[in-house]
Amino acid sequence: MNRFPFSRLFASFLSSALLAGASMAAADDLPSRAPIWKLTDKDSSVYLAGSVHLLREKDLPIPAAFDLVYEKADELVFEIDMKTMMDPATAVKLAELGTLPEGETLSEKLPEEVMNKLTTYLEQVGMPTAIFDRFSPGMAFITLGSIEAVRSGANPELGLESTYYQKCLQDNKPSRGLETAEYQISRFNEIKVETIAELIEVTLDDAEIGSAALDEIVSAWKSGDPEKIAELVVSKMEEHPEVKRILLTERNCNWIPKIEKALAGEKTVLFLVGAAHLAGEDSVIDMLEKKGYQPRQVEAKAALKALAK
Repeated sequence: MNRFPFSRLFASFLSSALLAGASMAAADDLPSRAPIWKLTDKDSSVYLAGSVHLLREKDLPIPAAFDLVYEKADELVFEIDMKTMMDPATAVKLAELGTLPEGETLSEKLPEEVMNKLTTYLEQVGMPTAIFDRFSPGMAFITLGSIEAVRSGANPELGLESTYYQKCLQDNKPSRGLETAEYQISRFNEIKVETIAELIEVTLDDAEIGSAALDEIVSAWKSGDPEKIAELVVSKMEEHPEVKRILLTERNCNWIPKIEKALAGEKTVLFLVGAAHLAGEDSVIDMLEKKGYQPRQVEAKAALKALAK
């Protein structure tokens, strides 16, 4: 069975709500591409930037091109409105959405073998098993991904969303979201329990090698290599077509009209979304190209030179 290194990538941003200027690299060390694409028309530009939602200290600095496109942008658009995401009331609402109806338990939903593995893991990391037993399978998977990300050293405050939202606040730059946190939670709850159980089991089995998988994903992201991101993340999702459809394809499709609307305006807008949304077949980039647009990937060294001026 192929592994699912995308568990943290998709779980981490949602769970960061529940958990409630980096230095530049030398030009010679830069990859040729940045994980950012640009769309232009006569009077506006749209940047599509791929994010890793949680980063570790060793993953810094953030590629310099992100600062360049941030400076050019009149407005930022995140997957979720960050002001709402930072509101404690949102965490309460998400917890409610991820809790099973009264009288139902996670142990009744998951196969006994998977539940036993999960219980053993929770005891090892000091997490109360009774709390988990009230979670929906989707919320259990999201929270498990969060725990593993934090154990590997990942920090929500180091992620791109938190970093650039704080910049927005400091610079009085407007920002908004493509969808709600409630909608994102609902996506995981739409996946079949059998599939979620398999994802949970694989995450538990891979707990000791998770950091190495994250190393590969971060390396591909920093190198601006969508082909490698597609190989590491998107191709694995294709083993479960419903997972790719629910977590990626449908959401990508929902975002296209919003990107087109921004391009039709007169502002420069920066969209900051998970890197997997911009990689492979049926990605945002692929869908835009099929509609006749010509998104161009940003050159990393050119971005650094522009910032140095």
